[in-house]
Amino acid sequence: MIFKSKELVNVPERGEMPVWSVDTDTQTVTHVHPKTFKTEEHRFFRDYIRYHLHYSEEENPERLQRLVDNGEIFQYLSDLDNRVFDALDSQEELLKANSREFQEAHEKGDIVTECAIGNLLQQQARESVFEAMIYV
Repeated sequence: MIFKSKELVNVPERGEMPVWSVDTDTQTVTHVHPKTFKTEEHRFFRDYIRYHLHYSEEENPERLQRLVDNGEIFQYLSDLDNRVFDALDSQEELLKANSREFQEAHEKGDIVTECAIGNLLQQQARESVFEAMIYV
């Protein structure tokens, strides 16, 4: 779904275009500069941005529309991307530091077990962070 700002700009040879828009399917934010008519597209690639956009589209489309209308959507998604990335990294490191099994596998040099446990801990970190930061 595409959310378009109420503010429009008349771009020569292209007609009226929204100043801001976000496509929740392609995770793309588009901005048309009102004075220069220059168009910028910013694409977000992380899966959790897609999850958040689709969740917001279903549960709180008014907030998403407000962010687009106010020209805040790009900064909002950029900040969310950074905060979630950092939270995932911190949570995963915390889980690894507190996992005796992970530490033992690491000390023994058992790479297969270490990776298996690490993957499980990574998934646990994703679940807790997503619940707190993505599905809100």
